[in-house]
Parts: sequence; C-alpha cells; structure tokens
Amino acid sequence: GALWMCIVLNPHCKLEQKASWLKQLKKWNSVDVCPWEDGNHGNELPNLTNALPQSANANQENMGQCKSLEYQHLPAHKFLEEGESYLTLAVEVALIGLGQQRVMPDGLYAQEKVCRNEEQLLSKLQEIELDDTLVKIFRKQAVFLLEAGPYSGLGEVIHRESVPMHTFAQYFFTPLLPHDAELAYKTALRAMRLLVLESAAPSGDMSRPHHIASVVPNRYPRWFTLSHIESQQCELASTMLTAAKGDVRRLETVLESIQKNIHSSSHIFKLAQDAFKIATLMDSLPDITLLKVSLELGLQTVLTAALSLPSSQYPVLHKL
Repeated sequence: GALWMCIVLNPHCKLEQKASWLKQLKKWNSVDVCPWEDGNHGNELPNLTNALPQSANANQENMGQCKSLEYQHLPAHKFLEEGESYLTLAVEVALIGLGQQRVMPDGLYAQEKVCRNEEQLLSKLQEIELDDTLVKIFRKQAVFLLEAGPYSGLGEVIHRESVPMHTFAQYFFTPLLPHDAELAYKTALRAMRLLVLESAAPSGDMSRPHHIASVVPNRYPRWFTLSHIESQQCELASTMLTAAKGDVRRLETVLESIQKNIHSSSHIFKLAQDAFKIATLMDSLPDITLLKVSLELGLQTVLTAALSLPSSQYPVLHKL
C-alpha cells in the first residue's frame, strides 16, 4: 500500500498512466487470491530489480522500494512508453532506494546488513554498461538527491546518524564525470560527510524549515562498522584526488573536504601517499598542486598524532 501510494502520487506521471494503475488496482481488489500467490494475476507489475543482471542475486531487504518491485517474467530490455525499458526503470528505482536517507540501526548484525545490502546492489548495478539513456537518469537523480531535502541522503542537512553515502556517491562519480564534471564533484563532495564523528553544530542552512536538523549530543553512537565506513570515505576522497589532477581549483576543494570530514589520521596519511603517487605517476614533470596537497595532508597527519600525545610530551613537541 505504501509503495502504491508513492507511485500514484508521483507528480511527473501522466493522467492516462494513473488511470491505468487505478484500473489495475480495482482488478486486483476484485480477486480472492493475492496476485503474487497466483501467476495468472498481476504479472503486469514486474520486479524491476530482477531486470538488473542476474549474477549477483542480492537480498535487497532494507533498501526501500527495491525489495518490493519484483520482476519474474518480462525481459529486461522490453520497452515501455517513450523509449523506457524495464532495465532503465530498474536502475532508476535502485538509485532512488540507495539515495534515501535512513538512520543507521542499532546492533552489529543490522549495521553489517545495511552495508552488505548496499554493496550487493551496487555490485549488480556495476555490471550494467551505461548508455546515454542511463547517464541521463544518473544526472536527473543526482540533481534530485542534492535538492530533495530531508528524504535524501545527499540533502543539504541530514540526521547525525544517517547512513553515509560514500560508496553510493563513488558509483555516481565515475559515469557522471565525463558528462557533467560539476555535478559529479558536487555529489561526491556532499557525500563526504560523516556527521557521526562531528562534535560541532550541524552545517547547512538551518533557516529553511523543510530541512531536518542534525542533533549532535556529546556522545558517539555505537557504529560497529565505522572502520569500514571510514575506509569507504577514504576511497571516495582518493577517487576525487585522482580525477582532479591538473585542476588547481578542484584539488583545493577536495583537500578542504578531506581536512574537514576525515578524522582518521591513518586515512589522512594514506591520502597523502596517494596524492604523492598520483602527482609523480607520469614521466613528465610532477603535478605541483598535488604535491602541495600531499604535503598538507602529511603535516595534518603529524599534527593529529601530536595532539594525541600525553601532556607530558608537550615540551618535547614545542622544541620540535
């Protein structure tokens, strides 16, 4: 019922589509057997997620609409209206589900399941060869998620314990980059946040009433998968550093994001190493801006380590 409400209230659907859905719902309401229990009824509503490549067979529980749209009998590339196919619809539904803001559940098993389900669905999506139609879907969904407010994991303001979007944004970043670099970086930079480790007030425009506030109490929630999440955050940052080589403005923006959002000294040190390797990768002259990024991150690593020293070591640090 909730799924159908979301579909029917879609403001972008045509009146004839809504009329067709109403007719179908009335038909199903008149039968005694649930359509999913009887293959002779209801096969007009496919499982769109199964229109994706079949090698991964991921369990999509806790992934919003993705679990409910079951497709068994219709070919993935069968075309619908206006050039749409079940494959394109499946990709769009998967992106909608992955981009929804959701609070990290309690407990080790539940948190591991969130990460596992996301990675399984992304792995399935990565098997698809992107064409112009799918790239358009990526651009549309990226813009929508950035502007969608509290229901989006990429909204301007999110709950402190919202599930991070690092892996999802990295999947978005690569196909968007050659077509709309500005949108690709905007999406990835927005996803770099890890508010669960923040102790300051939430960022964003708090004067806009349709946004939810990130309440930041003086405690860290028990995120058992935090080390894995921080690794994903580091991978996203490294991907942006690699792509931004030669672009001074973008490198400075990525550096600022790293310094603001990454709290692990080991990951900052890794990014310093990555920046140095990327800067000196070719036989030509090294990228001076990337070398500066590497130096700044290296100094930040030293400073972070120094701040963790016991107070008895401060005089030694002062001499250094």
